[in-house]
Amino acid sequence: MIFAILCCITAAKVETRRLGAVNSRGLIDKPEETIPMSIFWLLPQFLLLGGFDGIADNSIGWFFINQVPPSMARYMVQFAIAVFGMGIMGSVLSVYLVAEISGRGGKPSWFQETLNKSRLDQYYWILAALAAANLVLYVLMSIWYAYKDSRSEDNEAPDYGETAEPFDDNVQCCCCCA
Repeated sequence: MIFAILCCITAAKVETRRLGAVNSRGLIDKPEETIPMSIFWLLPQFLLLGGFDGIADNSIGWFFINQVPPSMARYMVQFAIAVFGMGIMGSVLSVYLVAEISGRGGKPSWFQETLNKSRLDQYYWILAALAAANLVLYVLMSIWYAYKDSRSEDNEAPDYGETAEPFDDNVQCCCCCA
């Protein structure tokens, strides 16, 4: 979750810098022109995105597998994949809602026909705030949650069904900053 917050903040700052370069060179109405920025400005957010994806795939899957009764363990891999799928649908819904809300009152929406006219930096700040709120909710829930120590009950491994890995390499995690 911290990686997600940092990724969104980094994306917002890079987009703010890109929009500054667009405005200072008068490129707002020239989407086909090259913006004088290196592609390496995107490197930090994609490194954070990669770290987020690697940690999320394993930790969420193993949480679902280790914290349920053995009779349900075989379904947790599919449940975790379903949660990631809901996240993808939620990200599409968030773009729609932010576009609708930001365009109210006669103001232009943050999502325009071209990137140079759009305000994606504002959208990334909203995502960073939502990710921070999610982290706070997670901390509160983890304080309230009674952790099941899977090592203390018995040494017998639960039945995971056909796979022992929480995720297939072909399954992709959705990140708010992609």
